[in-house]
Amino acid sequence: MDSANVAVQAEAIHGPVNVYQATAALSPEQTFEVGLNCLRAGMAREAREHLRDAVVLRHYINGLSCFYLLLALLSGRTLQQVPPTEITMLRCVRGVVKADDEWADAIKLIDHLLTSRPTENGAADLEQELQKLTDEQRNDVLQHMEMFLDSSAEDALWTHAFEAARSDRCANDRLGRAWKFFQPDPRDARVRPADPVRIGLGVWTGAAVTTALALVSVGFIGVTAWQHTGTAAVAALLVLAASCYTSVRIGVEWRCKKERRQAKDREYLRRPATTRRGDGFASKIDQQFNHYSALYAPRGADKARWLSETAGVRRALRDEVVTIYRESTVNAKQVAWLTRYLVADVARRWQAGSLWDYRKELRVPWSRKAMCVLTAIAATAAGIFLIWSGAHVTAFTVSLTALVAVISVWSTARLWLRIAAEYKRHAADKAEEQRLWAARQAACERWKSKLADRPDDLQMARWLECDRKALMERAMALYRLKRQDVLAHAFIEAPATPSYDRARIENGPWRYSKYKILLFLLTKDGVRQLTVHLDFRKATFHRLARTNYRYDAFTSVQVAETDSGENVFELTLTNGDPIKVKVTDPPTDVTEKEDKDPQGASQMTLDTAGLGNALHVLEGIAAEGKQWITFEREREKVSLAEVSNAVNAIFV
Repeated sequence: MDSANVAVQAEAIHGPVNVYQATAALSPEQTFEVGLNCLRAGMAREAREHLRDAVVLRHYINGLSCFYLLLALLSGRTLQQVPPTEITMLRCVRGVVKADDEWADAIKLIDHLLTSRPTENGAADLEQELQKLTDEQRNDVLQHMEMFLDSSAEDALWTHAFEAARSDRCANDRLGRAWKFFQPDPRDARVRPADPVRIGLGVWTGAAVTTALALVSVGFIGVTAWQHTGTAAVAALLVLAASCYTSVRIGVEWRCKKERRQAKDREYLRRPATTRRGDGFASKIDQQFNHYSALYAPRGADKARWLSETAGVRRALRDEVVTIYRESTVNAKQVAWLTRYLVADVARRWQAGSLWDYRKELRVPWSRKAMCVLTAIAATAAGIFLIWSGAHVTAFTVSLTALVAVISVWSTARLWLRIAAEYKRHAADKAEEQRLWAARQAACERWKSKLADRPDDLQMARWLECDRKALMERAMALYRLKRQDVLAHAFIEAPATPSYDRARIENGPWRYSKYKILLFLLTKDGVRQLTVHLDFRKATFHRLARTNYRYDAFTSVQVAETDSGENVFELTLTNGDPIKVKVTDPPTDVTEKEDKDPQGASQMTLDTAGLGNALHVLEGIAAEGKQWITFEREREKVSLAEVSNAVNAIFV
């Protein structure tokens, strides 16, 4: 009701490690770690907030914190985009880094990247400074100072960046692990519970009454018959009791197996219902069964025959999955492991010829049926003998009692047969439930074990950064550009339609299995645009498209939010259709809500997609044309001096 508080409700959210979430209880060191994680994940805006909190407000000041605060201020944007208030933050940490500090060289390199200009010795000097850094420092500088490598125009820095990207792009078993990030945590194994024993009070009452009546009437006939035939009547009573017990016991087994086999036949051999397409849980389970039924079709078998003969079985399993997991908090992807297991198990049993083994298991042997019939005949003969013997003593009374005995014995047998068969059915269902649960639980544990080495968000961010560098290197090779030919560049990353998977760490940006990446290279002759589709799980580029246009071809640049909630980047040129790219998704059937910031995930995704810098560059070109590059350099001079002074003030 009104007191409810929805924290997060989304698609695949991995936890419980909240590496991007800081609370008031965290120490300054822990707050710094959160900011550092955000920075390495590409969430520069969140990183600046946490690092400012740790360094400036809570005085966690040292060479390490100053280095990453400086990177956070510059990451993903030009000096013109850095507000003066953020530059002022650096002045609050004066004289904390000594010349022999392990982070001093890294901070000095940042200053040199900001202030350097192309000279004969410039590249050699920067190369020498770069070699002094650790691999971690070097990678962080090359990633977050990317916007300033254009203006520095040092081939050595680009070469290092490209070499590091080639080395790390498929490192840590990316091809074998990246797909696991998009898999949600599986739901625990479930089975349809066995139906309870369905025996009403009326059945128990009827069985008790008829049993008592049968005992009294048969007992009276037996006593009367004993008066005439003596021990023969006793023997007949024993035969009657033993035959009735044996006949009923075998009859219970016969009836239970017959009903169980008929129930399975009705379930497995029925014609599957026509399913409707939609976005609901049941429709998605339908899609999973159809997909895996085609994927796991037995090798060498007639696919049409396989689908036809197993249609009823698969439909029954589909209905079970929908029934036991159909609740508001379950995503269909969370039970995909069960769908795969069930379909693969059906395929294995069908190929082995054991899919219909239940018919053999539930078949009653002819010997058991014959024994049931013979014992029933023996009971009838013994009863007739007792009635005949008793009739010699008192014919009328025994005849009436015999009629009552026949009716009561018949009713008693039927009622106890029903009761015993129901309990036997329940026991068989419970045994099958336990067997199915054990098999499914084992399958679930195997799937969890397979996902145990799922990459974290920092690793995903690093792989994506390497993809950007690889695309940059490829673009320069395609356009035959040197490093100094690129005056500025910008990336835009968006999910590649129509189909892709997405997942995120709690409080992190969305990561996609397929990206559409736009790379804009600003050169002295115009803009070079490279558009590719990236299969993130396979680390491959597809559908490469090259577009070139002059600076005066820009008309407008904008990012608009549609009625459905998605954000669309649109670049309009004087000639041709507008370039439109969907940067973020609209809300899906599993709505994403966050109590403090409903647009948090969408905004973080926009930030990590490089949209802020791309808009800054392209809007400037649209407004000022080619002269924007010159004007931007002039506007940066003031900011450059302020940043350089602030950086130098950090040293003792």
